[in-house]
Amino acid sequence: MWNYSFVLPDFIILSLFLVYFFLQPRLSTKLNKSFFSILVTDFLVILTDALASMSLENAQYFSPFALRSINVLYFMLFNFRTFCFFSFTENCIGRRNSSTKFQPLFRSLVFMLAEAIALANLFTDTLFSISPEGLYARGALYNSIYVCGLYYLAVSFIELFFYQKELRYGSMYAAVTYNLVLLVGYFVRNLFPHYLIMNLFSLAAIIIIYLSYENPAIYLAGKTNAFNKKALLLLLEELHDEKKPLVIGFVIHNYNELREIYSGLQMDKGITLIGQYLARHYPRLYRFYLHDGRFVLIGRDNSQTESICQKIRKRFTQGWKAGSDVDLYLEAGFVQLDREVRIENSEQILNGLLTAFKEVSTLEKAHVVIGSDTIKIIEQNTLVKRAVEHAVEQNAVEMFLQPLIDAKTHELVGAEALARIRNDNGELIPPVQFIPIAEKNGRINQLGEQMFEKACEFIHSHNIEKMGIQWINVNLSPVQFLRRDLNTRFEEILRKYQVEAEKIHLEITEESMIDYALLQKQIQTMKETGFQFVLDDYGSGYSNVSRLKRCPFINVKLDMEIVWDYFKEQDKILPTMVQTFKQMHFTVTAEGVETLEMADAMKEIGCDYLQGYYFSKPLPASEFVQKYSTAL
Repeated sequence: MWNYSFVLPDFIILSLFLVYFFLQPRLSTKLNKSFFSILVTDFLVILTDALASMSLENAQYFSPFALRSINVLYFMLFNFRTFCFFSFTENCIGRRNSSTKFQPLFRSLVFMLAEAIALANLFTDTLFSISPEGLYARGALYNSIYVCGLYYLAVSFIELFFYQKELRYGSMYAAVTYNLVLLVGYFVRNLFPHYLIMNLFSLAAIIIIYLSYENPAIYLAGKTNAFNKKALLLLLEELHDEKKPLVIGFVIHNYNELREIYSGLQMDKGITLIGQYLARHYPRLYRFYLHDGRFVLIGRDNSQTESICQKIRKRFTQGWKAGSDVDLYLEAGFVQLDREVRIENSEQILNGLLTAFKEVSTLEKAHVVIGSDTIKIIEQNTLVKRAVEHAVEQNAVEMFLQPLIDAKTHELVGAEALARIRNDNGELIPPVQFIPIAEKNGRINQLGEQMFEKACEFIHSHNIEKMGIQWINVNLSPVQFLRRDLNTRFEEILRKYQVEAEKIHLEITEESMIDYALLQKQIQTMKETGFQFVLDDYGSGYSNVSRLKRCPFINVKLDMEIVWDYFKEQDKILPTMVQTFKQMHFTVTAEGVETLEMADAMKEIGCDYLQGYYFSKPLPASEFVQKYSTAL
């Protein structure tokens, strides 16, 4: 009557999944619990499907109520499996955190109705009927199982579409794929009712889920058998509702240098030994390895924080035996989450840990507590990062201009283009906050290119000569300066706005001079196009006059700090330095000029140009035009 050819393979494969699930280390998260529910329920569905079918084929050995009970149990488990897959999708999206207390009840309403219809079949023929001879027939409400399945699949597809940006774990494509597989399974089951084939499609969906979301290789750091950074984020997300969890981390001091001293192979053995030590002594804590000698322990009771730190610190006073004749003597710095800090944002906590690891990675600082102040700073950086992303993507980086003044005549001769971005409230974010973040997240190239294009557009749209402007300075970050195609991209923008390269002076900092060979090659290439270069912020970093002899700069800008220092206590160092630059045929610009006395002093020591608040703060391009056009 029924075809059982798919049952045994499904049963064997699913049994292996269950065994393997228990053998591998797992995080106690809603996602893993949801997957486990799918495995167990699918196992029971396969079992009851086969038992129900065989009982009907051997009806003479069963009472009518027993036949009904076995089949009702199968349909109830069938509906529950549908709901388990839906719950897994919900957990992937993260809708569980945003749901109100009424939404879970509303979402399970169809499931509960389908279960009620199935349970009612114990007393009346809702889903199916069984004759005294054991003949099975569909009931009037049989299609309720398909309505239930299609309803939850439809809701899953809708939520995946509308909340795809909130998909927290795994791949969007994987979530869509396993739901499509289930959809096909429902249609095939309806077309071939005598084949126990729906379980095959459920198994296929389980395999997709496993490979995309539950594969241990995704969450484990190989050397230590501990969890990795992705797993740490997942668990921190789960601890959102926990009060005062235990979060401890430690990092091996000077890890990269030690890898060179001991060799990578020996250090890897040492990392493995540390992981084994943590597994033996703290089996109830979740253990994470974030590479570069960084470990994290997480638990639900922070009362043991100090004692755990002391025990691990004491263990580091002994060597780690990485071979028969090799003992690794390592030191570690510790970080911990303050007891009063709640985990409200997993990424903020992770960033706090990584920031603290940097602080304790050398011997100077041995223990850092991540408090609410640290979290606030990280939260602010997150907002700045979001503002940078928005500004770059929407081409909303604003160009401000600050005048460059002739030191002798105090007349306008040039301007520096300065990037500005705003937060969600429309307030300007200081460059010292957003520039480092733009460099770290890779947006500095786009930001710098947009600024260059806005400067070219400004020159094209305004009669800058009439304002007295001979050139506009545009800043290049060290990261942007490394681009091999920088000259090509800038040339295209110059052609687009029909601007001569001589109208743009490119400012680079001393930090860009670390790779001297690349510096010379890049400058020479761009000089052939017509660009001229200015050394910015001289005196703030790798100041080296001898290296400047071989660099074709036309101007050196003195960092405002050394200008202010000279004005506070005048000596011969800065005047001598300025004269040295002049003899090397560089013009000199003094930054940070805030008073007439400072302007006169800088002129007296030989500076050619002045820049600072005494003349003007940076202005939006429109205000700059209005001010200096009116001044004519």
